[in-house]
Amino acid sequence: MLSYSVFAFSDTHGSHRLLKVPEDVDIVICAGDAVEDDLEGGEYDDFIEWFSSLSAKWKIFVPGNHELSFGVGQAEKIVRQMNEKGIIVLEDAVEECDGVVIASISGNATIDDEDIPDDIDILVTHDPPYGILDEDMGSVNILNFILKAKPSYHLFGHIHSTAGQSQMFGSTECINIAVPPQVP
Repeated sequence: MLSYSVFAFSDTHGSHRLLKVPEDVDIVICAGDAVEDDLEGGEYDDFIEWFSSLSAKWKIFVPGNHELSFGVGQAEKIVRQMNEKGIIVLEDAVEECDGVVIASISGNATIDDEDIPDDIDILVTHDPPYGILDEDMGSVNILNFILKAKPSYHLFGHIHSTAGQSQMFGSTECINIAVPPQVP
């Protein structure tokens, strides 16, 4: 059994500096909506600086629906900046982190059965799977992926009203890692 610690979050919408990230964590994962991307280009600077300064060996970023630059194909510079600072941008891909296999798929991804890895420890998506803490906004493709890949954990955000909740789906623990909205 692998021994590692993970801190995961999503949906900070620019308030990432309010998070209390443990210093002894091995892997930090952001499942999107870190910023309010207005396609101007500078929105990511503070997030990249903060995220890259965290002490975790592995820093994984999965874009969400508010990372508009990714959705319209304008994220090349942002991805380069993140990579230069040691942040792995994971989109429809798999990354092995010292024995921990982390995968990410987008909500509209369709993946052929033969291309689905069978050794995933953690699946990270921004969108929830259909029918699981999703308020009827989940992805059938993500649900099908979980059915076939059977990851130990599925971490997602997007649905603020179910932030912090978890639900078992077969052998997969599905956890909504969205940060609850900040109360003034």
